[in-house]
Amino acid sequence: MVRLVNSVLVAAAALFSSTTTAAAASPSAAFVADDLSIAFALNIPQDDKSNELYFSISGPRSCSWLAVGMGNGKMDDSLIFMVYSDSSGKNVTLSPRLTSGHVEPSLTKLVNITLLAGSGIVNNTVTVNAKCSNCRSWNGGIIDPKNNAAKFIWANGPSGDLKSNSLTANTRRHASYGTFRMDLTKAVGPAGTPPPATNSSKESKQLSEKVDHHFASPIHACIMILSFLGLMPMGVLVLRILKSPKWHGVNQAISLVVALTGVSLGFYIGTFYNRTKKFGSAHQIFGIIIAAMMIAQFVLGFMHHRIYKKTQAPTKLSPIHVWLGRLVIPAGIANGFLGFPLAQNSKYNWALVALTLFIVIILAPVAFWRYRRNIQKAKTVEAVGGYDPQPWRTAAPYPQNDINLGQMNYPPPPPPGYNGYNR
Repeated sequence: MVRLVNSVLVAAAALFSSTTTAAAASPSAAFVADDLSIAFALNIPQDDKSNELYFSISGPRSCSWLAVGMGNGKMDDSLIFMVYSDSSGKNVTLSPRLTSGHVEPSLTKLVNITLLAGSGIVNNTVTVNAKCSNCRSWNGGIIDPKNNAAKFIWANGPSGDLKSNSLTANTRRHASYGTFRMDLTKAVGPAGTPPPATNSSKESKQLSEKVDHHFASPIHACIMILSFLGLMPMGVLVLRILKSPKWHGVNQAISLVVALTGVSLGFYIGTFYNRTKKFGSAHQIFGIIIAAMMIAQFVLGFMHHRIYKKTQAPTKLSPIHVWLGRLVIPAGIANGFLGFPLAQNSKYNWALVALTLFIVIILAPVAFWRYRRNIQKAKTVEAVGGYDPQPWRTAAPYPQNDINLGQMNYPPPPPPGYNGYNR
């Protein structure tokens, strides 16, 4: 929610308007959100043959974007005017969009938008004065000048610095949103740009306001980080240090379930945004490949273990399983660095770097210790010098019985004719 400290910015929009006296006198219906995060004024030309609308939208620059939607009081089939800063940071971009559900709206070319005098960003206040042609009806909605209780929607983006001249600029999910009602009969009159609203009209009323609590994206990020920087490296330690294939398998099964849960959540999130709806981004493509590699690694590891238990011999599946693991972990971490920019949260890449270095600092001494231990074992075997004990002394012992001590095991006697055996 935009804080009340922005109220002065919205009120300043009235001072910024440079429209003419005739335009200022144009009748309009006005709405100002209760938290003063957005203001909207609408003028409907009284000419019955006109299909034009004049409107004004204003709000604080601290919001990455502002939007007002006309239609039925919900996102479905609403015609939405989305406003954000242009690339210079001094002027505005106004993008008309349509949506069929609670997803990011898409640009529509069925209407024509003309920015009018007074539009821009001054004193941290965003102001749009515009004329929209072919805007009174569209597929799924209509503006009826006789409707005295027309429903609208409004929303503002989270704090950020969205600057783009593109009408199809990618946006982040709204920080707060709501609905309001306007009496359109009060907006009918001579055509002209309405002045930025400073107070709601008597007949206008805010119907709802909600703060967005959609945590799917953060949960997706946390799950994937837990899998690739927590559970999977832990599985390596369990096998290499604790020498426990059983718990290594349990760990890998948990890692796979957790990772696939995160992948499924990623698919769900992808349906909300224009940039991810087609699942063609590098993060999504690599994510699918990595998930397939994780499944293959788990299956190969399971099959190897089953075969080894029966044959007590190495299998050809083992090195493939090992090398897939060596690829999957760094690949999953690298894909995280693609995910945060896709979510327009590149700043969290620094946190991922710090966490990755922390894990490396923990695992590096363990890897070095194992390396030194292997070298020491190799030196020990070499120092023994290939001593080959007498073969019968390594044979499976057979039992001998003593009346007092019970069963005892002694090495068997040498084979007949062996001269090197002396007692």
